[in-house]
Amino acid sequence: MRLTLLGTGSADGWPNPWCECASCGWARVHGPRGQTAVLVDGRLLLDFGPDVPRAAARFGVSLAGLRHVLIGHAHPDHLGPDALMWRSWSSVAQEPLDIVAPPAALDVCRTFLRRWEGREPGTDGSPLRLLPAVAGGPLELGEPGEADEPGEAGEAGSDGGSRYLVRPVAARHGGADIGPAVLYDVTAPDGARLLYGCDTAAPLPPETLAALTGRAFDVVLLEENNGDRPGFGEHLDLPSFTGLVAQLRGLGAVGPGTRVLAVHLSHRNPPGDELARRLAELGAQAPPDGTVLDIPAGSASAPMPAPMRAAPLSAPAAAPSPETARRILITGGTRSGKSAHAEHQLLAEPDVVYVATGRPADGSDADWAARIQTHRDRRPGRWATVETLDLEPLLRSPGPPLLIDSISLWVAARLEEPDFAQSVAGLVDAWRATRRRVVAVTDEAGSGPVAPTPLGRRFVDRLGEVNARLAAESDEVWLAVAGVPVRLRPR
Repeated sequence: MRLTLLGTGSADGWPNPWCECASCGWARVHGPRGQTAVLVDGRLLLDFGPDVPRAAARFGVSLAGLRHVLIGHAHPDHLGPDALMWRSWSSVAQEPLDIVAPPAALDVCRTFLRRWEGREPGTDGSPLRLLPAVAGGPLELGEPGEADEPGEAGEAGSDGGSRYLVRPVAARHGGADIGPAVLYDVTAPDGARLLYGCDTAAPLPPETLAALTGRAFDVVLLEENNGDRPGFGEHLDLPSFTGLVAQLRGLGAVGPGTRVLAVHLSHRNPPGDELARRLAELGAQAPPDGTVLDIPAGSASAPMPAPMRAAPLSAPAAAPSPETARRILITGGTRSGKSAHAEHQLLAEPDVVYVATGRPADGSDADWAARIQTHRDRRPGRWATVETLDLEPLLRSPGPPLLIDSISLWVAARLEEPDFAQSVAGLVDAWRATRRRVVAVTDEAGSGPVAPTPLGRRFVDRLGEVNARLAAESDEVWLAVAGVPVRLRPR
């Protein structure tokens, strides 16, 4: 399956032409994004907003071979019927073209063509076939433009043919006046599977989650419109995008090698370099407009995302997703944002064990109890919590990712033990040998003044030694400063 990203932006694109925010300023310099649309194998198009024809021309892409158009809903950034009229002026005017869309979007096409073309699409002699996209009703779209009515369709590519199997699933976006809006589960003739999740909010409808369970998509294109500014329409922001990716992983829809791409991006996101960093922590990317990707069938079960097969047509190549780091150490001062950054590293995981090494709240210290409650409130409800200082068995046993918060409290609790050096050696050995993904938080206590007491000086010295030994065995080391995480050691 070959994907050409003709656009990856929101309805107003990125930058918004009227806006002077920092995010739009970054986008103007580093690469604008047009309305989201994805061309599959040169034959099937996902969404068809008014930006699409000009984007194809800009990137040198011909749409002459296009035979199937899938439209999510009738909002104007997803459906520009003008292009159907322009096609009628071309050399492929009489070639068949399937328009698959919810009923409201098909009505938009009919109304436009009746007014401007004076013809009824889908009638005898018309090259257009208007097919309703109904959640739960699969369609087989074949060459050259033949389409079956919804029914029990087999897997595309299973017989070596050239048919696309399309399964519309319900979105959480708008009402009957624009749809009802759908997302698309597409299996290409070569067997590669794609999920197109644009537009929707979370949570997805239960029937959609059931339909996606176990699908093991090779590539997932998921909208992420709202960034750090939630509340605009029925769209995903960064936290809900992250939560949905985690849920899809838990359902088997996203596998270890699934390429997860953020699309429908707007200036509600942070500037692009910061967005790329935060998405990478989730195992996702935001490639620029014009990117071409070859997605092998079965890559969802690969140990890591397949590399990009082709560079963008007219934009700098996006860095490939790094391998998942197994051991990550995050240090920083008090209130530096280190714990929040550690939690963010694992938000897209379906299961996480949070390991608390501090003493439990017993009612004697209101401030300590409040700090513990703040951490608990910030963590996803699906995470399990273990309160223990016995880290070695957890590190040496298989299981879901661990978040250890914190090494500083572990050192403080064991500092006076006669076998402290032996405990540290055991911790470092288990850290080195662990087969789990582990994120550990610690304090950069040596940046302040020298402690006035012997015990305080011993704590700072020992913590520094433990931090250095763990850092030497880590895949990544981060320093959080004033809420900004800085990577000290890349993988």
